[in-house]
Amino acid sequence: MSRRHILAGIVALLAAFPAVAQTFPAKPVRMVVPFAAGGPTDVMTRTFANGFSAQLNQQVLVENRPGAGGNIAAAHVATSPADGYTLLVAGQGILAINKALYGRINYEPEKDFAWIGMLGSLPNVLVVTPDLPAQNMQQFIELARSQPEKISYGSNGIGSLSHLTTEVLASAAGVKFLHVPYQGAAPQRTDLLSGRIRFSFIAASTMLPLIREGKLRALAVSTNTRLASLPGIPTLVESGYPMLDAPTWFAAVAPSATPAPVLAALRAAFAAAIAAPAYGPEMEKQSSIVVKMGPEAAEAMLARERKTWSDAVRSTGAKAE
Repeated sequence: MSRRHILAGIVALLAAFPAVAQTFPAKPVRMVVPFAAGGPTDVMTRTFANGFSAQLNQQVLVENRPGAGGNIAAAHVATSPADGYTLLVAGQGILAINKALYGRINYEPEKDFAWIGMLGSLPNVLVVTPDLPAQNMQQFIELARSQPEKISYGSNGIGSLSHLTTEVLASAAGVKFLHVPYQGAAPQRTDLLSGRIRFSFIAASTMLPLIREGKLRALAVSTNTRLASLPGIPTLVESGYPMLDAPTWFAAVAPSATPAPVLAALRAAFAAAIAAPAYGPEMEKQSSIVVKMGPEAAEAMLARERKTWSDAVRSTGAKAE
């Protein structure tokens, strides 16, 4: 779809809602990120915000509210005025994992948010320390079978996507690893490089320089297609684990009571922003994939994700406070 056609669609939508055309957006829009500044999600959001701002003809501000696996940010946005000026950047944790993981949270992921669009999908890569005697997934699993609960791995915390993905792999392969939870990618990277832990599932964007320098070895990526930046590294699906097409994705959502005309305007501007010529190449630099997904497709996707990860939480016995 051309930029001209997208802009024409925005004009048509706004023409259908004269009041919205006159009043929204009349002030800056906030996008609340549930992680600290400088991480992959924050960088992705700030890249997107530039184009989104241009489409809305209004400043888009990025606000970081980290903590509690995203629950602090999610509860804040869920209870914010439903006027289109406060959006949440949410992924699997907030929308598909945390309810099962925490048992009790201060928002309802199925009811409290309305889908705007997906910013992108961040492939994760399974990296091991160079001294681990495994050059591919088959050798890696054979090594794990010979050393049950001896090979340590890092995650972003109990019940995080990196934790659950690794445990799903362990269950499918019939092996056991030693879990070492962290509070983010940076400390994991430090301990991987020092050899304190032996492997991690971690965002490809943060690992590429270390892989290319030979400081870590990539064995597989968590998408159903190979990455252009790592063309020689197979997917977990190729490696015999079809249940592990599990990239980390992030979407923009609004409080569910946001008026339909405002949602329509936000969705149209969002679609135009991700279709802009500069956005795809910028995401590629971050090893991220642009995914166009409307509300109906998102509803079906979220139903699948909730079942997949709630099942994983139950099977691993993961619990968080």
